[in-house]
Amino acid sequence: MVSRWTVDDALRQPLRRVGMLAAVLVVAGLVVGGFFLFRGQRAPEQGARLAADAFLTRLAAGNIAGAYDQLCNDTRGRVEREDFVAGIGGRPAVRGYRIDGVAATGPHDATVSAALVDPTGASTPYEMRVTVDRGTWRVCGNPLDAA
Repeated sequence: MVSRWTVDDALRQPLRRVGMLAAVLVVAGLVVGGFFLFRGQRAPEQGARLAADAFLTRLAAGNIAGAYDQLCNDTRGRVEREDFVAGIGGRPAVRGYRIDGVAATGPHDATVSAALVDPTGASTPYEMRVTVDRGTWRVCGNPLDAA
């Protein structure tokens, strides 16, 4: 006599496959979800570093107008392009830089510490605030106050 709660062997194998597939999908979902969760925690530092790098690369290349384009809207509203170019251009040139650290101050803000190298090889510490603006990371604050 067959109990009404037993599963026929013909059904057992497809059910086992469905169960295995469900388990694989759950594990894959956890792995992918974990990847995006932990990647999101690094995103402020990564985005801020890239924005600071783009800004400082332009300064070191002498592309001051291009560096201005890397500024956030708030800063661009307070400092005109011509004033920025004249202000930065009137200082010792930046020939190189080194990003020393990035500290997230929020999900959309960070502080980047760098060392600016002038033509004589002297290094000057420089700190800039970087924030998400217009959908991307940009340098904010007044760069004419520092450096």
